[in-house]
Amino acid sequence: MTDKQPYTAAPATAFRMRPSRVLRAIREGRVARMLKLNTPDPKVAEIFAAAQPDALWLCMEHVSTTHEQIENQIRAAKLYDVDTLVRVPRGSYSDYVRPLESDATGLIVPHVLNVEDARRVRDMTKFAPLGRRAVDGGNNDAQFTRVSFSDYLETANKERFVCHQIEDPEALEQVEAIAEVDGVDCLFFGPGDFSVALGIPGQLHHPDVVKARQRVADAARKNGKIAATVCGKDRIAEYVGIGYNFLSVGADVVALAQYADDLMAAFEKI
Repeated sequence: MTDKQPYTAAPATAFRMRPSRVLRAIREGRVARMLKLNTPDPKVAEIFAAAQPDALWLCMEHVSTTHEQIENQIRAAKLYDVDTLVRVPRGSYSDYVRPLESDATGLIVPHVLNVEDARRVRDMTKFAPLGRRAVDGGNNDAQFTRVSFSDYLETANKERFVCHQIEDPEALEQVEAIAEVDGVDCLFFGPGDFSVALGIPGQLHHPDVVKARQRVADAARKNGKIAATVCGKDRIAEYVGIGYNFLSVGADVVALAQYADDLMAAFEKI
């Protein structure tokens, strides 16, 4: 015999999906902060999460990160109550729902081009009646069937969000209409690709890019949507001033490259 109490599984109604830290910040009128990871190592995710951003940006568009690696990075971030947003490749609905089912807090969908495209993304990422997302409920996000079915559907639509990246001139021309779409949670301005499309690559503060940045923020905030973009730490106040309330302010590869270059440069003083 032992004095330990026997384990009793909690009833399903005791389990809830983890609420979004980013959405909590936005709803409270604060600016949400994000750091980007290009490396797939969960230890790097844990190091960054310990700094207490509101979210980590994980990428499957431009890097070779696998779904299993993403899942482990999400776990590492959740240790510190930090959200994760996965930038997905443009593909089938499975490319969108699998990160959400691994309990990513949101998605970043690149190159949303028009209203019809925005609606297609909405339909693949939101449950009915808002969209037509396929349902499973047996994965990390629903705590492996422990979250009740109705609670899962409702909370997933309220506490998970999708960023529609506006990074093409044709998308900018429809940005106000895109922002009006029910189920578009966030407009995310991508200045890099936008500058390339304009034929001014890398000129992130060219007047045409500046105007586009402002137009995206205006469209988002007018329609009660999140306005997001990338930002250097020296421009945080400026971007907040023009309406942005979700800013990605740095990346692991930048930090590592600068750190390594700085150390090697020390030898040049010998």
